[in-house]
Amino acid sequence: MRRAAAYSMIPAAFLLWLAACASTSPQSLADAEAAIRARSRAVAEAEANKDAAAVMPYWTEDAVVHFNGEAPLRGKAAIGAMYRERLPRLETFRAETNSIEVAPGEDMAWETGTTFVTLPSASGSPVASTSKFLIVWEKDADGQWRIAACALTANPKR
Repeated sequence: MRRAAAYSMIPAAFLLWLAACASTSPQSLADAEAAIRARSRAVAEAEANKDAAAVMPYWTEDAVVHFNGEAPLRGKAAIGAMYRERLPRLETFRAETNSIEVAPGEDMAWETGTTFVTLPSASGSPVASTSKFLIVWEKDADGQWRIAACALTANPKR
């Protein structure tokens, strides 16, 4: 008899769990977006300051980066090496967020935006370029949002 009563509670417990998962409030989503926006600004500032060490805490251990026409970079060590190699070559760097969307479960989000970069050319005069990016953010076990994936594609030259 007790077993039957316990089994009859399973559907009710499942429905309560399902309702809790679906009950993401607009304020909660707005708070998550604000947290991601702040972390994104911190990453862009560290990149603009050419500070690879300051950028790395914002990445997950198993993150992946896709650059246009290049093999993917997998893992924090490979991404850190890329930053240490490429950031010093930049004359200027700026990133602008276009949008941030937080998934209903509030454990993942995606950000789109544009980067503006100036590099020295072979002749020494600066060459400006823009790219579009898509970043996937994950909420880690410590409650911090970190970059799990980034794809960067150069915009056509004008």
